[in-house]
Amino acid sequence: MHTVFLEAWRRTEARKGCGSDEMRKISIRLTEKHYEMLEALVLEGEYASVSEAIRDAIRRLLQEKAEIIERSRNLSSYR
Repeated sequence: MHTVFLEAWRRTEARKGCGSDEMRKISIRLTEKHYEMLEALVLEGEYASVSEAIRDAIRRLLQEKAEIIERSRNLSSYR
């Protein structure tokens, strides 16, 4: 379970710092409240743009998921 995700995660981690982070443009829908909160972070100088704030959130989510899956796999290997 989660093998595809972990393989993709490891590939991206191996390429970190190579300088070729091509970006794909996508469309998403946000509630007005979420967008306003993201804009506030930009206005406060936390991020250069709403897009950067969203990319940071995605990076954090993926890191967290990878860690959870790895811990789960490590625990199940002790059984």
